[in-house]
Amino acid sequence: MKQVTLLGVSQIGASIGLGLRAEHARKYRVVGYDPDQDIHAQAEKIGAVDSAEWNLDTAVRDADVVIISLPVTRAYEILENIAPYVSENVTITDTCSTKRSILRWAEDILPQHASFVGGHPLVKADATGRDEPSPYLFTQAPYAIIPHPRSRPSAIRDVQEICTDLGARPLFMDPDEHDSFSAAVEGVPAFVAAAALNAAADSPSWHEISKFVGKDFVSMSQPMANDPAWVNGMASTNRDMLIYWLDQINLKIAGIKRVLENDEEVEDPDGPLADMLVNAWENRLRLDLGIQPPPPTSQQQPERMPSSGEATASMLMGGFIMRAFRGSKDKDDPTKYDRRKL
Repeated sequence: MKQVTLLGVSQIGASIGLGLRAEHARKYRVVGYDPDQDIHAQAEKIGAVDSAEWNLDTAVRDADVVIISLPVTRAYEILENIAPYVSENVTITDTCSTKRSILRWAEDILPQHASFVGGHPLVKADATGRDEPSPYLFTQAPYAIIPHPRSRPSAIRDVQEICTDLGARPLFMDPDEHDSFSAAVEGVPAFVAAAALNAAADSPSWHEISKFVGKDFVSMSQPMANDPAWVNGMASTNRDMLIYWLDQINLKIAGIKRVLENDEEVEDPDGPLADMLVNAWENRLRLDLGIQPPPPTSQQQPERMPSSGEATASMLMGGFIMRAFRGSKDKDDPTKYDRRKL
């Protein structure tokens, strides 16, 4: 029986414990530790661990696998504190949302007999916004695995095995690739949510504006319901990637502002504002349906040029009828927006 020690047992850590104990209780013994005594006690109460250790050295001493599930800002200190106590041939992994820094720290701090493999479960948010632990949190979710060049093959297998035992899908990645993607879909949404929320809350009219808050604003600002320490950790360990993606967001925002300042483009149902909104609607629908976009190397179908008959009809009958004509061609594709609604 393998001992898995969880360092951090809030939602992700406790869900790992619940998942391993629910389906593989004879395979794993789960030990839990958390610096927050309330979270520590709650994990034991809900059955996420077989035993809870209050001392960090005792928690890791006999572990075959150690999983760090704390904000990345705590990871350096945790690695320093556990380094003298980890067992021979131990596998150490994490669930943090940035990887380049923690891989460097692990190389600098851990003893030669320990092997570090980066990990990051890419779970989708609960539609209700709740963050309760669940043994099924990782079911069919991608689980990024980022080995260090010096990771033992057996350590990589340990992490992959835990991943599949949780029902997740292993996704092997390069640390630079991982950190760029993580910045795009985890870091940037948090900072955009913070900016939008603070912009409204800093208004002298916020007392009245807050009465208009509905599901859209609540959903958009949901990332800031998370512990700010997690977001701050992304900022301190992934600044270059965050700056790149925030620049891309700023370009899109600037484009929207330019269109809003032009009456004709705002009112044009085939104009850039309509294109932007339709593209976003279609991209979101594909995400909801689980439809993967084609890789950039695949052959893209060229945009269909109008026939001579369609071009003549457009001149004679105008854009509205031609939009209706084109809309009818896409009616069997559920991911295409019917532009006749514009």
